[in-house]
Order: sequence, then structure tokens, then C-alpha cells
Amino acid sequence: MTRFLSCFFISLSMSPVAAETWGSAGDWAIKLREGPVNTCYATRELQDGSRVEIGFAPDRGRGYFAIYNADWTHIQDGQDGVVEFDFGNARFAGESVGRIENGFPGGYAPFNNPDFVDAFSRRQTVRIIGSEGAEFSLDLTGTHNAITQIRTCQGEQDRTEN
Repeated sequence: MTRFLSCFFISLSMSPVAAETWGSAGDWAIKLREGPVNTCYATRELQDGSRVEIGFAPDRGRGYFAIYNADWTHIQDGQDGVVEFDFGNARFAGESVGRIENGFPGGYAPFNNPDFVDAFSRRQTVRIIGSEGAEFSLDLTGTHNAITQIRTCQGEQDRTEN
């Protein structure tokens, strides 16, 4: 069954702020980005030099998936696109935007569908297809624990901010 991410993308004004390591879950580092609203996310480096992130943007009421790679010089900051996530028996698609973060080009896709997080945390791989036809598979080993740690980290932030 195909499911589409229903997301409304607004240009993000999150500036690259240094994040502190909050914890870890397998290959994933759990980071805390402090700001007007503290946010937690998981990040990991891939063999090809890509950096993957998944996290919460509580001030926007949604989560996000991002990936950056120094070799992706064709991606422009603010460039609109579409990204598809194929988990085998579940598919999600939504808007993405090009971003340059700490000098690395990549893409950022917001989501507000809890089924996406469930698929991301419980599947072993996901095939990601970008607007220009670029496609790759991402090993999701350990993401269930990473998502659990993100939720714990964010819960602590939410309690201290209220």
C-alpha cells in the first residue's frame, strides 16, 4: 500500500548550530541541538561519506530526515524536490529541499506521518529515490534503538522547557 507523506514545507531557518552528543544507539549518535527550542536527532556517517540525520522539529510539529554529502555539489540551497522512501511493503513520498549544512550539500525532508517513523525504525533497509532519479539503499540496522533514544532525549527537553 502506498502512503504519501502529507507535509507542508516552509523554508527552514535552522542555522547550523553545534550539537552536543546526548548518547548513542549502535552506529547512531544521538545529538542535542540547543536553541530557542531544543531538538534531538540521530546521526550517522555512511561509508560513502554521507551523513544521515533523523529527528524531531517540535517547534514545527513534525520530524525530518536529512542526508548530506560533500560530493553532491549539484544540489543548491533552497532547491525544491521530491523524495520517495520505499520500505518494501510501505512507501512514503514528500517534498524535500536542498540545504547546505556546515559546508555539505544535501536534502531535508520534513514529515508528520507517524507511520513513517514506525517504518523507519522497524525495517532493515529503505530505498531512497530523489527528484533527479538518484537512488540508494540505506541500512536501517539499529534505528529502532536510535528512535527510542531520540524520543527519550526529546522528552527530557520538553519537560525542561515547560
